[in-house]
Amino acid sequence: MRVEDFINQNRDKIVDVHWNETIQKYVKNLSLSQVLLNNLKKEEYFDSFSNFFENINNEIENYIKNAKNPTYQIAIVGTIKAGKSTLINALIGEDIASINVTPETATLTKFRYSEKNYVKIKFYTNDEWNKIWKNAQKNGVTIFLNEYKELGAESIKNNLLGKKEEYKEFLDINELKKEVEKWTSSQSKEHYFVEEIEIGVENLNLPPQVCLVDTPGLDDIAEYRSKITENYIDSANAVLFCFNSKSSFSKSEMSTVARVFSKARYKKEQIYVLGTQKDILENKNGEDDWKKQKNFVIKKLEGTEYFETTKRAEEHIIGISSLIYPIVKKINIDNFMELAENIKSVVKMEELVKIALEQDKDKKLKIVEDLKKKLIQFSNIEKLEDIIKNTLLKDFNKRLLQDFIEKYRLLAEEIKKFRDENYKVVLTKKKEFELDSTELEKRIKIENEKIKKLDETNKRLKEKIEIVKRAFNNDLKEMENAFYELEKKIKDVNID
Repeated sequence: MRVEDFINQNRDKIVDVHWNETIQKYVKNLSLSQVLLNNLKKEEYFDSFSNFFENINNEIENYIKNAKNPTYQIAIVGTIKAGKSTLINALIGEDIASINVTPETATLTKFRYSEKNYVKIKFYTNDEWNKIWKNAQKNGVTIFLNEYKELGAESIKNNLLGKKEEYKEFLDINELKKEVEKWTSSQSKEHYFVEEIEIGVENLNLPPQVCLVDTPGLDDIAEYRSKITENYIDSANAVLFCFNSKSSFSKSEMSTVARVFSKARYKKEQIYVLGTQKDILENKNGEDDWKKQKNFVIKKLEGTEYFETTKRAEEHIIGISSLIYPIVKKINIDNFMELAENIKSVVKMEELVKIALEQDKDKKLKIVEDLKKKLIQFSNIEKLEDIIKNTLLKDFNKRLLQDFIEKYRLLAEEIKKFRDENYKVVLTKKKEFELDSTELEKRIKIENEKIKKLDETNKRLKEKIEIVKRAFNNDLKEMENAFYELEKKIKDVNID
């Protein structure tokens, strides 16, 4: 088939990209590759390559989807309960992301600036849900299955699966929060059937082309949810990996961060590792436990497969306190004592007592403001905001284009590797077939010789049978003649 004919027959699968000619060419190449790979997948020979076809198809789908609507995406990833949602709330300035996210929540949640607050909900198709359900049953995810049953989710399944994308706008931020909770809370039966939710927020101080993405935990016991995040890392332009500072950067967390780096191998400078809940680690007697923890993590991640240098690891590993930051931002001289309970884990008791006993209003105001600055600096949230705006988003349009070019190169290499490896296999199979054919021809020749000998034997036997038959016929003729002569002689005898 000519290439032109092939393109015409598959034109509905080829997406037009208007913002960049190079990316348009890449999308066209990948679209055609996808069609060809899907055709190959149907061949019996490639049955054992089902994982490759599924993964490469997902990667191409993500590339094409992102090329149609290019967005600079910052993925917040990590282990379960690592404080991902709390971090997003601190960056947004509103408690919108659900902090009750559990292993039973399976949605990508995207936050971006918008002139109006809105929620856009994308639902699973029936095929996608069937795959999720089979995976849960196969792997014995009893928590998922039991809570699904207890919440009565089955009763609304048919109303939501395959449903057209929903879009709602909100004037009241509290109404927006309620809507988000409805679709993302583990206590809501609706959340099971949501593939992705996008939230537009007026207060988010980021360019409209940028979005923050909350993801399912990479160590989720339900494999398909971890897979959602793994696949998404390929699409992300930058990654903020969260781990709980209280842990000792366990084997599980090390394995998880290794998966992040393996998925984002060409953009290591766009990865930051964040130790969350630093406030719980901080020793009020002056010893900074986070520094010990950070040095331990640096040694783990300074190798070539990670940050590559100690300097980059030092700069890209940051301890944060997402919980302390929004509390401190609200503190003023009037509500200080009311909120003091929430910050006592990081403030020495004598400092709190000093503020409480201070009678001079101006002095008290200065002490409170100085403490606020100290705690804001301690939380490192504003430092992270500065990194996002002035490092990750510096020339982000240029970075976005570079990401598309680099992702295309990696995809092309993956497809070429598959082609080359299987071309060699096909050649090997061809040689094996030729050898088998030669052996078969020898066997056929031997059998033919046997048949030939058998034919000769049959021929001789037939000849003998013919001789016997002729002899028998001759004998029979002679007997008939003898009887004829006998009958004639009997008639000649005269009996009176």
